[in-house]
Order: sequence, then structure tokens, then C-alpha cells
Amino acid sequence: MKKHVLTLSVIFGGLWIILSSNASGAGQDQGTDRTGSPLSGDTFCGDCHGANAFRPTIEIAVLDGANPIQSYTPGRVYTMRVTISATTGTPAGYGFQAVALNNANGTAGVFGTTPSGVRTIDLGGRRYIEQTRRSTSNTFSIPWTAPARGAGRVRVFAAGVAANGSGSSGDGAVKGELALSESGSTSLPESARLKVEVDVFPNPATDFVQVRLKGTDRPRNLFVDLVDAQGRLLQRQVLPEQVELDVRALSAGTYFLRISDGQRLMTRALSVK
Repeated sequence: MKKHVLTLSVIFGGLWIILSSNASGAGQDQGTDRTGSPLSGDTFCGDCHGANAFRPTIEIAVLDGANPIQSYTPGRVYTMRVTISATTGTPAGYGFQAVALNNANGTAGVFGTTPSGVRTIDLGGRRYIEQTRRSTSNTFSIPWTAPARGAGRVRVFAAGVAANGSGSSGDGAVKGELALSESGSTSLPESARLKVEVDVFPNPATDFVQVRLKGTDRPRNLFVDLVDAQGRLLQRQVLPEQVELDVRALSAGTYFLRISDGQRLMTRALSVK
């Protein structure tokens, strides 16, 4: 009898440890978007952490130095900051998940090197950022390079959790959204945006990059430009269906692929290691 009690104690004790340590991010643990973006459906972090403890608020800001911006300069490096604040009580820690999307709900811009305790993760072909463990700090700051010219409006979605640290449901969750317009007169109207599905791989890259059109309804006479963060043209190739770009001579950093039929345009970010 004692042996059975001991076995059950070990099982439940182990389960409690698993539940209480499950703080490494919804992308890593569940493989899903919990930011409250259009890709989340009707779900967000509050589905599991929504007991409304601590009554948290969330602030999403993109900073140029110390100054929040409302419009971005294409290719410029900023700091994306997510802050979760408790309006009552004292949480044991905090967590978050965030994504920057363009008008087509694709990844907008490129996240830079993440600080300790934060990761980037790919979900559904899009790049997210989230905590790797419960954080004692309520502020998360990550470098973000704005997309190339013509990307248009960017929407940043983020959800945050103020956790009680017990592994129970007594947490609080909140979500928010920040919209950024493209500065200058270079933002393309909807009619000037090229709508094609493209695979870019590997990304990040070290030597060669494949650019491949997806689907069967592909426009003719496409070409792809490789440009740097300042918009300078580095390479141009015709894009019948798939092409290979040589990036061996490029310095590590963020670049952009511009795919066009001469009248309409789309962009994709490329990271070179």
C-alpha cells in the first residue's frame, strides 16, 4: 500500500513540475500563434492564462533610439519593445509572443539577434518572437529591421502573460496591436502589389538561395532583384519558376528580394549569415 501511495506521489509530483515549468512559449510548446493576430483565429494566450489575475496591460512600441515611431523608414533598424504591466498584485514572472505582419499576413521585416531568454521561431512560414522561459522582467526588447520599400502598412500583434508561478490557472493575459505606416511616398497602393506565392530557402543563408514560385497561376515575365537595406541593387535575374542567387560575397546582415512584373511589386526579407 505504501508503495502505491509513493508511486502516485511521484507521478503527480512530476506532473506538477511539468505544468509549472511549461513557460517556454506557445510557439515552442504548442506550435501555434497565440498573439491575437488574424492567424490566431479565436484563440490567444488568455485561453490558458485568462483568470484575469493581476489585470495586466500591454504596450507595444517600435523605437527609433528612445523615441516611439508611428511610421517606419524601409530597411532601417529599430527596437521592438513589448511591456506587460500588472495593475494589481505582484506576478512571479512574465511571458509573451509577438509577430509583425504585412497586408498579406506574411512576415514583415526581420528580427535581429534576440537577447537571453527570448527566441525567434517559425510558425506557418512566418517568424515570431517569444520567451524561452518565464521572465522576471516585464519588458522584452528585440532588434527589428523594417521591410523594404513598397511593403506598406505593418501590424505588430503581441500577447502577454503575467504568471503566478504556481502552475495553476491563476494567471492574467492580455493582447494588443500596433500599426505602422510606411514613411515617404514610396508605399505602393494595393493595385500595385504583386500577389504571388514564393518560397525563399534557405533563409537565413550562407552561400546560395533558391527563389521558387508556388502554385500554377504564375504571372509571366517576372524578375527578382536582390537589394541591400539601403535599397541598392546587388543582383537581378529573370524568374521563370525558380532561380538560384549567389550570396557568398555578401556581408552578414539583412537584405531584400524584390519580385516584379515591371508594374507590380512584392518584397521578401532575406537574412545572410
